[in-house]
Amino acid sequence: MLRRLIAGIAMASGCLMGKRKRRHHKTSFPWMLEEKNLFITRTGNEIVTDAGWEKISFEEARKLFSRETFQEWYELFLENTDILEILSESNVDIDLDDESAIDNFLLRSNWTPKQVNLVVAKAIYKNHAWVRGLLISTPDVEEPNFHNYEMEAIRLGVQLRKYIFEDIPVINDCKNAVRYLHGRYALIGWQPRNCVTAAHNLKISQATKVYNELLWDEDWVDEEDEIY
Repeated sequence: MLRRLIAGIAMASGCLMGKRKRRHHKTSFPWMLEEKNLFITRTGNEIVTDAGWEKISFEEARKLFSRETFQEWYELFLENTDILEILSESNVDIDLDDESAIDNFLLRSNWTPKQVNLVVAKAIYKNHAWVRGLLISTPDVEEPNFHNYEMEAIRLGVQLRKYIFEDIPVINDCKNAVRYLHGRYALIGWQPRNCVTAAHNLKISQATKVYNELLWDEDWVDEEDEIY
């Protein structure tokens, strides 16, 4: 599943975890939208969204994803981790040229990092503070396309808007994220970073609702068949 995620990011699809049906809507191409039309006036009564990282324990991160998703991430993580650091931390002496010995060590030891960086989407409105775990950080993949995670933050805000049943704006500080979703959801817009500080600073421990992979897939089923 993680491999499909990476492919989706490369295509700027904004689709992370969970399957969704898609329907084509008549809308202008995102890159044709004038920048002035991305901005939405601040009212003080809007859902504030943001995406970012939070360092949490490996075990806590593990609880947010299916076994299959997590295993695929773990394999990718090992491929991009300095084996010297793992051997040093484990106090093990293995010939670095002996790939078989290294593979056997990793298989037997079940080595895991103590902490990981979790990529999260966040949405806040009054006493509602929602967080969704998107994936465990792999910076070489996520950095060039971080607007995809901001798009997921906007979707989280749209979900929160439906939940509270209020016709209010959903704002985000990433112009490209707003640009790509502008024709799909009503009342979404861009505001500068200082306007989304509350969402930016939100921690998982402060959230009133935390979405794991399974819960999001259940709540978001067929949502993109409609425009909100």
